[in-house]
Amino acid sequence: MRHTKRFLLLLTILSAVIGRISADILKSDSIPCTMQQDSAVIELPDTILDTISFRQFVVVNLESNVPVRDILVYTDDGQKTKTKWDGTFSLRKTFNRVDFAHPNYERRYILREEMDGDTIALIPNLYALNEVVVYGHRRNKDYNAKPSKVDAQLLQSSPTGFNILGLVAWGLDEIWFKKIRHRGEMEKQKRKMIIENY
Repeated sequence: MRHTKRFLLLLTILSAVIGRISADILKSDSIPCTMQQDSAVIELPDTILDTISFRQFVVVNLESNVPVRDILVYTDDGQKTKTKWDGTFSLRKTFNRVDFAHPNYERRYILREEMDGDTIALIPNLYALNEVVVYGHRRNKDYNAKPSKVDAQLLQSSPTGFNILGLVAWGLDEIWFKKIRHRGEMEKQKRKMIIENY
C-alpha cells in the first residue's frame, strides 16, 4: 500500500513535469538537440530544470549545532513541509523566500540569494519550555465552606508597627533581583545582536 502511494505520487510528478517540458519546447521555435550514436540529447533551459530540481537543507540549533525536527517550513510559492527527525527537508528551487516557524525557536525567513550553504541555524527562544506535565489529586474539600475560627481571627487582625519582612523583601529586590533583571536584559540584547548580525 505504501509503495503504491509513492509510485502514484512519482507518476503524477513525472507526468506534470513532462507536460510542462513539452509545452515549453513546443512554444520555442527551435529545439536544441544533438545526435549521439542513434540517440538524441535534448538540452533543456535552466528555467525548466529549476522547476524539476530539488534542493536539500538541514535546520540546526544555533547554540548546540544539533539538528532540529518538526520545524514548519513554507515558501512564497506555496510549498509547505516539516523537517524530519534529522533536521532535513527538501524544496523545489522555484522559491524566493523561505519562512521557518517553531514554538521553541525565533521565527526566521531567508531569501533565496542569502542561502549559500545547506545548513540553516535557528535561535532558541529565551523563555521556551519543552514540555510541562502536571499531576494532581482530586480533593473532596468544599471550597465554599466558612473559614475556621483561627483563620477568621488571622484575617481580621492587621499587623501594626515595624515590618521586618517588608524590609528584607525590599533589600532582596534592591540587591539580588535587580542583578537578575539586568542579566535577563543583557541576554535579550545579546540575542538581538546575534539576530541582526546573522
